[in-house]
Amino acid sequence: MRVGCDLPYFADPGETRAFAAAAEELGFHHLGFAEHVAASRTTAFPAGFSFADPWHESSTMLGFLAAATDSIELVTAMHLATLRHPVLVAKQAAEADLLSGGRLRLGVSVGWNREEQRALSQDPATRAGRLEEAVPLLRRLWSDDAVTHDGRYFHLDAVGIHPRPGRVIPIWMGAGALGGGGRPPAAALRRAARLADGFTLMAPTGLDVGGALRIIQHLHDLAVRAGRTIAIEARLLTQVTPPDEWAAVLRRYRHSGLVSHVGLGNRVAGGGVDAQIAHVREVVERTRDEW
Repeated sequence: MRVGCDLPYFADPGETRAFAAAAEELGFHHLGFAEHVAASRTTAFPAGFSFADPWHESSTMLGFLAAATDSIELVTAMHLATLRHPVLVAKQAAEADLLSGGRLRLGVSVGWNREEQRALSQDPATRAGRLEEAVPLLRRLWSDDAVTHDGRYFHLDAVGIHPRPGRVIPIWMGAGALGGGGRPPAAALRRAARLADGFTLMAPTGLDVGGALRIIQHLHDLAVRAGRTIAIEARLLTQVTPPDEWAAVLRRYRHSGLVSHVGLGNRVAGGGVDAQIAHVREVVERTRDEW
């Protein structure tokens, strides 16, 4: 089982670099980070989030982290692919994978913020359809010299990207409602079972490990029905789970045989970079035997 952590919301690049280096040195297998491209004051932000949060754009962050680290897997969690044309998504992901030495795991989602979609001239009502059409296109653009496609949302006439990444980058999905304990909608689970290499649960699902495992089992069942297998990242919500229970949570996930990855929900744990590094170091010290 692979264990990773989240990159906190640092505005300062020095803090971002320091945390990424520490995560790699501590032995975490992956580093996950979220993005938003724009915010609107008309948006009703979920509790704990605001208009002025220092969100970074994920493609730019990938380039920065590729240079700041050497071995840790870099994970967009999530890249808002529905804000961009799939050719741009494919090209930016290919560049990040090449520049990082094949360390990208591309997590994509439809995105929850409708005002953000509209700000970038996208129709929020078509997010799911655009994502479902884009994912197979991404794989073709990474593997084929030229791609022709005539779909509902996208049209390509012998289009290629060069250089290509040398592999089909793993595409994961994620979804969930903060108000519903992070539980993914049924449609999102069906979509992932059909199209994704993996699925990342939202951090709040770590509050109910038994409930998370039921979701995970259901997703595996859906993938089997689709003739596929799927990897799954569960969550350990470190800021609310008592420290003396961290190892037991990881042990339960590992013994289930259903979970390939676990990510720490440390992103909103609070404190500056030193406090954040100390926090994830404590997690490693308390849980390493369960990795």
